[in-house]
Amino acid sequence: MTMTPSRALTELIAQHDSLRVMMDLCEDLADDLDAHPEADPMTLTRELARLRLAFDAHNKFEEQLLRPVLLEHDSFGPVRVQRMVEDHIHEHRAIGERLSSPATAALRDVIETLRAHLDAEERYLLSSKVLRDDLVTIEGAG
Repeated sequence: MTMTPSRALTELIAQHDSLRVMMDLCEDLADDLDAHPEADPMTLTRELARLRLAFDAHNKFEEQLLRPVLLEHDSFGPVRVQRMVEDHIHEHRAIGERLSSPATAALRDVIETLRAHLDAEERYLLSSKVLRDDLVTIEGAG
């Protein structure tokens, strides 16, 4: 089955929702660990590893999908798409590297950054204005 832009949008938003659930759990576990320093940090470590793996898998899927979909459906051209995708990949890598810190304060910071990243993706890149099944055109052209 060919991945249409609207199908890609649906899949990517579902992945974002799953990532947010995992982030909430990691934050709750970090809160518990801060409240009870004697508690075993293994549950948080395990859930953080799940979040990192899910984030990495999401990024690979997104990076493979977005470039061709945007190139096929974006009348603004390949230079703009290339720049958008490169910037996006760089941001993914930076967040992924920061997700390895076991310190709860650092974890909260990176989760806040990840939330902002997902929100911005949905606002500017993963929207029905960008990922749509008809050709994107410059308004007023034609």
